[in-house]
Order: sequence, then structure tokens, then C-alpha cells
Amino acid sequence: MKFFKKQTNNLIVQAVVLFLGGCAFVFPSTGWCRTDTVKQVKQPVEQSVQIRRETQKQRDQWEQEKSKLALLYEQLKQEHEMLVSENKDLITTQKSQKKLNQTLLKQQQESLKIQKELFPFLKELYAQLSTLVANDPPFLKEERAVRLKTLEQVIHDPEVCIAEKYRKVMEALFIEAEYGATIEVYQDKVLIGTEEVLGNIFRLGRVSLFFLSLDKQSSGYFNVAQKSWLPLADDHLPAIRSAVEIGNKRRTVELLPLPLGQLAIQGDE
Repeated sequence: MKFFKKQTNNLIVQAVVLFLGGCAFVFPSTGWCRTDTVKQVKQPVEQSVQIRRETQKQRDQWEQEKSKLALLYEQLKQEHEMLVSENKDLITTQKSQKKLNQTLLKQQQESLKIQKELFPFLKELYAQLSTLVANDPPFLKEERAVRLKTLEQVIHDPEVCIAEKYRKVMEALFIEAEYGATIEVYQDKVLIGTEEVLGNIFRLGRVSLFFLSLDKQSSGYFNVAQKSWLPLADDHLPAIRSAVEIGNKRRTVELLPLPLGQLAIQGDE
């Protein structure tokens, strides 16, 4: 801009000098002619300079506006590229979600099918378990009865999922199966003849139940065929006492001559 202004001023001076020189040559003795001629020359030159200045000003403004628009364009271009990339990612995610939804729907349908098939099976298992407990020797009667009642409520509760029902049934079966491989001693009252006696009961797996009075002077066993407690002869007392001590972990395990009797066959009256 400074160079432009300097050049413009030089042009004005040169034009004025040339014009005045020419005017002096034509009208050497007329002062009025020089003054009027200078004005006539200077006015269009100044107008031309003003126009160039306005033009340059507009050009500078346009360059600034052009720079701003170029910067805005680059920003919008970058945002567009980002949006295109995000759109591609969303399309990929949408496809994955759609595929996952289809898989989950298929699994849900299979789960419903399993539930429909598994529920009758669990009810049958519960019925068999109830029959087993009813026909078993009467050990831990209250505990096992409570377990069966709770299990029945779980099986028929619509709020409990089929997986939890299955877990509870398997848990009950496992506990009942474990009775067959363990021994146990606990206190309870038994009815021998017409007399109810409190004593220690020795459970030998699921095979036999033996009774020993608290004074250790009398013993008995549960007859599975008659479903009643019967007294034992005194010659069995040493073995029953040893069994109770082993069950209470007061004595090391050893072979004992216990009177197992006969096993009841299911269906026999």
C-alpha cells in the first residue's frame, strides 16, 4: 500500500509539472491559465487515485474474506470426513447388533423350548425324590421334609427361572445321594414297642439305622420292612457303642459286626 501511494503521488507530481510546463509554454504570461489548468488536471488524477484506493481496499477485504472462507471450507471438509467415517462405523455396528439380536432371538427360542421340555422333567424328579424320602429309613425327617417343601415351592414359583429350579433339584439330589456314602450320629426320640426313648441314632449310609440309649444300656435298629424300631439283644451293644463313637469321631474307623438284617424291596408291603 505504501509503495502504491508513493507511486501515485509521483504520477500526480509528474502530470502536474508536465501540464504546467506546457501551459507556461503556450501562455507564458497568463497566471490565471496556469491555475485553472492545474485544477483541471489534478481533479481527475485524484479521482483516479481514489478509485484505485477503494479498489485496493475492496481487494484486501476480499482477500481476508477469501482466507476466512478457505479456512471454513477446510474445517467443514474435515468435519465431513469425520462424519463419513463415523457413519461407516455406525453402519458396521448396526450390522453387528442386528446379527447379535438374531443370535439372541434364536437362543431365546431355544431356551423357551428347553424350559418347556425341562419343567416336566424336574417335576418328575421331584416326585421320585419325594417317594425316595418317604420310603427311606426315618433319618433327619424334619430336615429332609423342609428341604422337599422348599423345593416344591421353588419348582412351582413362576418368578424363579428354570436354571435356578434345575440347580435346586440337582442340589437336593446330590444331598440325598451323599447320604449313601456317609455315616452320622445325632440325637432323637424313637418309639420302641410302646415306649418313646431318647438316644443316639447311628446312620450307616442309607442302609441301616441303629439306636443307642443315652445310658448305653439298650440298643435297637430300624426295620425297613416293618417300618418300625425293634430292640436288639445285649450281645450287639459293644458293636453299637463302637459305631456311635466312630460316628462322633471319638474312635478310629474299624470293621464292626453290625446286624444289617434284610433290605426291603420296593413295592413290597
